Amino acid sequence: MELDDHGQLRFPCRYAVKAFTHAREQALGQVIEAVSGSGVQPDRESVSVRPSRNGRFQSITIEVQADSRPELEAVYARLRALDIVVMTL
Repeated sequence: MELDDHGQLRFPCRYAVKAFTHAREQALGQVIEAVSGSGVQPDRESVSVRPSRNGRFQSITIEVQADSRPELEAVYARLRALDIVVMTL
């Protein structure tokens, strides 16, 4: 991820999208589908899943190649629409 002189993202760039979800078996598939459905291709080799300490939640991180801010906004909008997602970063 590169920033310009004003602290803004410089596109195109690789960007790590993070979603905190309820720990469910289908969560990873739903997150990948939401990212793919926004028109941005997820880097499946970069996917990481980290469970919370108590195991009720998990953090899913996926790197994407983003060409513009509207593309990233579309990814986050689709993720927030999922019932399984608690928070995005």
